[in-house]
Amino acid sequence: MSRKMSSWLSWLLPQTQAPLIRGRALLIVLTCLSISAAYAALVVVWIVSGDLDWETLVAWGILTGILAGLVALVRGGRVALSAWIIVGLLVLITAIDVISYGLGEPGAAAFTIPIVFAACALGLWPALGVAVTASAVAWFSAIGEMVGWYMPGEVAIESHLTFNAPAYTVIFVLVALVTGLWNRYIQTTWDLAPRSSMESRLH
Repeated sequence: MSRKMSSWLSWLLPQTQAPLIRGRALLIVLTCLSISAAYAALVVVWIVSGDLDWETLVAWGILTGILAGLVALVRGGRVALSAWIIVGLLVLITAIDVISYGLGEPGAAAFTIPIVFAACALGLWPALGVAVTASAVAWFSAIGEMVGWYMPGEVAIESHLTFNAPAYTVIFVLVALVTGLWNRYIQTTWDLAPRSSMESRLH
């Protein structure tokens, strides 16, 4: 990373010397920039393929505005609030996609993104909460399409309920545990280590 880019990113971070808070703030800023860049790349692809419609551009504009607002919140020191908003947005977007298309599409796998993000930015228990929410959405989608509550975009088959939903549940919980426990270990190590020793490692 160039010195100019590092300086610019540092300017976006809150005015605190706490390394863990600054690290989480940097994670949120980079996540916002990555989401915006990924959406922009999709828009370019859809323009080339001729699949772009005006609703997509409006959604892109709204999402970009929200992400810019989150970066401003981070710079103002509201790191945890910004992280929760990002988690909520990612869960909501993924849930809409899963319910719309069913478990026959790979969209449910995207739930691992807010789970990992929650583990890194908020901790173990928020990550497990997101994993439980994601699992609930998967089960609701599978049961709903089986009993006829709604008709997903893809054909509903029994394996969505007997295999996909249980498999996603195991994956979500395991991802939350692995990343959440690792984050807890890092935070505990930092809290217990002598401050002078940790500061010498940072320099």
